[in-house]
Amino acid sequence: MNICLMGSVSSSWTALNALSGAGIEVTAVLGVRPDKAKRVSDYRDLEPLAHEVGVPYLGFGRVAEREVAAFIEERPADMLWVIGLSQLVPARILDRFPAGGVGFHPTLLPMGRGRAPVAWTLLLGARAAVNLFYLTDDVDAGDIIIQREVPVLPDDYAEDLIDRTNTVLHQCVSDLAPHILAGNLPRNPQDHSKATHYEKRTPEDGLICWADPTDRIYRLVRAAGRPYPGAFTRLGDRRLTIWRAHPEGFARTGIPGTVLAVEKDSLVIETADGALRTTDAEWNTEPLPVAVGTTFDWEPTP
Repeated sequence: MNICLMGSVSSSWTALNALSGAGIEVTAVLGVRPDKAKRVSDYRDLEPLAHEVGVPYLGFGRVAEREVAAFIEERPADMLWVIGLSQLVPARILDRFPAGGVGFHPTLLPMGRGRAPVAWTLLLGARAAVNLFYLTDDVDAGDIIIQREVPVLPDDYAEDLIDRTNTVLHQCVSDLAPHILAGNLPRNPQDHSKATHYEKRTPEDGLICWADPTDRIYRLVRAAGRPYPGAFTRLGDRRLTIWRAHPEGFARTGIPGTVLAVEKDSLVIETADGALRTTDAEWNTEPLPVAVGTTFDWEPTP
């Protein structure tokens, strides 16, 4: 069995690297072009790796473009792997592959179907997993080919969990290689009665409410961190993105959002039940002078 791969992020790169390393024939690679990747978090340009492993490559903006279908038609494959692409593949493209399509999702399916799975996993303290599954009309609902749980550590940031998930994904693809070559991939139906769904998240969902408990804010900082847009707070018309932080015990004023300490590379900011120390933060403009007693703006969390 040979494969056409489509994607746009680090998991796409990992899958292509694993397929090539396992000796699986990849007939074509399609990826989102760099000029269309502004809103793609964790973006990876697949063109250099495709050229390195000797596979024809096409960059696109939208998967529905006519050039995409024409490129695939000229390079037939048994199966389409859609790994790390937040666009729905039209049926007219998927129907070109006799063995169907395969998708990837990093939650313990059927739980956690839907959008922003890494962020929701960290926000909710949920379980993570690598899943390769057959594509169907319903999102993340197809029969599972392989599922392997990924450990989630207490202080993981988004980039940590993504890296660990990609390591497990590479192992899964390598382990599936004999089945791919033989054309007999497993099928294990999901229990749809246990399905849960994650909603879309936007950059504005990273706004910190300092009246929340420290743990909730810490989860937000870790979930919204790189490669995502980041958790942030406002001071007037300025915006401070907090990329990394950790909880800290500190004498409180009773006013959430108040700066309790200022050091060379960090601020200690009051929360509902403690404080958070920033260890990596970035202003959207020239840094503002912040002193002990400065209070960041905040709004109640819905």
